[in-house]
Amino acid sequence: MFIRDGPGTARRVSGLVLLFLGVSAAGTATLQDGEAAAAAAGAATVVLVIACALLGPWIAEGAMRVLGAPLRRFGGASGRLAAANCTAFARRSGAALTPIILVTAFVTVQLSAGATVTHAAGGQAREAARADYAVTAAGGLPTDALERVRDVPGVVAATRVTHGTVVLARRDTGSPRLDRLPVLGVTPGGLARTLDPGVREGDVGGLRPGAVAVGHDQARALGVRPGSTVTLRFGDGVEARLKVVATYDRELALGSFLLAREQLARHTSSLRAEADRVLVAGPAADARALRRAAPGAEVTKDPAPERLRPEDQALGEVVTVAAVAAIGGFAVIAVLSTLSLITIGRRPELSLLRLAGAGRRQVRRMLRLEAAATALTGLVVGAAVASAPLLAFSVAFAHSLPHLAPVQAALIVLVVAATAAAGTLVPSWASLRGRYPAPAGQG
Repeated sequence: MFIRDGPGTARRVSGLVLLFLGVSAAGTATLQDGEAAAAAAGAATVVLVIACALLGPWIAEGAMRVLGAPLRRFGGASGRLAAANCTAFARRSGAALTPIILVTAFVTVQLSAGATVTHAAGGQAREAARADYAVTAAGGLPTDALERVRDVPGVVAATRVTHGTVVLARRDTGSPRLDRLPVLGVTPGGLARTLDPGVREGDVGGLRPGAVAVGHDQARALGVRPGSTVTLRFGDGVEARLKVVATYDRELALGSFLLAREQLARHTSSLRAEADRVLVAGPAADARALRRAAPGAEVTKDPAPERLRPEDQALGEVVTVAAVAAIGGFAVIAVLSTLSLITIGRRPELSLLRLAGAGRRQVRRMLRLEAAATALTGLVVGAAVASAPLLAFSVAFAHSLPHLAPVQAALIVLVVAATAAAGTLVPSWASLRGRYPAPAGQG
């Protein structure tokens, strides 16, 4: 006979309050920009995980209402035992769910946040690409390369683009802050035909020395619009007050600022050859004619989309992987420890089932079904916990839906399933050895 354990009302009320606060924090993230949105989403994840820890018994009970029917129908006697166990001992099942929800939610948020931004940036880069050819040179292009390319028959428009960096000084939550940002320098003539930034307000044709186009999200964060001014510091330390002539949408791919190439090159001590090229629009243009226009240059048909990457992106990815590995590893150990302790505490119960006539194979199958039900519930609830802040962050920061690589998603499922199985089955071996178990409390 199973004795139902009942958690208190205070626990339920506290869990529901935290659940509401977590969802509210996720909603707040949609109203924020950049790192503020990421911070709000992270806070929402923590609060939601705590809420699920408090509501674990009711989550387990609800999950068994959904999973109980197929377990009883297709699992035979072992399935009926597994469903009865998980339903009767809801508090025990909730304790097993909490670390699984934690590891699923944390790892999913950490991996998906970066993947979402990268995926959205790639999509924006492809949408912005208009060029039919790109002209580059190993040692850098000559000064008059743009004019020569424009004179080639069949060329509709040509734009010279250069990568650089600027420093933006601003205040964040009342504290001064310096951001080093990648920017793109362009020649404005015919820009929309070679590289379309998705202009929202103003005209990028007005990009001249002393002018700047600002990404829409950056413009909103700075409170500027066409006609306003922005102060930027170039790579050589020179500070310039620039007039905003346009705002545009595709800033994840093209950076927060578009500048006149002439001005950016003036303040950049050394240009990387691969970051300085001429984009050509003109499907009827001949590649050999383009090579003749720029001797020694390489002409690429259907070039890779133009895309800027922050200088610290590689370091950030390493830090993220290290954080996921460390904290995810600790969470996996917590899952393994919790399930192992629960299973060890159930040895008298398992011995009693053996004495009542249950075979070793039936008990093992019951434990496998319980582990599968626990892992599945934890994965589903953990994914739900992660989805709310991720959706808010993705909408606010990347203007897209969350993205997670299928390989990473499969790895999360595999690790959780393997950990749940190991934590449940390995500690039960001692209780299932031998043909007939010793009575509880002996041997």
